[in-house]
Amino acid sequence: MAVDPALYDRYVGRYQLAPNFILAVTRAGDRLMVQATGQPEIEVFPESEHEFFYKVVDAQISFEIGDDGKAKRLTLHQNGADMPAERIE
Repeated sequence: MAVDPALYDRYVGRYQLAPNFILAVTRAGDRLMVQATGQPEIEVFPESEHEFFYKVVDAQISFEIGDDGKAKRLTLHQNGADMPAERIE
């Protein structure tokens, strides 16, 4: 699905999945990147304005937008589990 890359700015931040496990979301031009603690940075691809998928692993990420227009949380969907991560930065 084609999504305006300008929307990616609302997702950029750091999300805490567990006490020592952070998902850092960044924008690299027209690409949205996610880096988990201790892992390489990986591009995610849009399924919709708020839902993205990985091509290298069977996982998806969905973002929940707050009243300020920025993501306040994301949920990692992987191996049948839905793991919420609150935005910390």
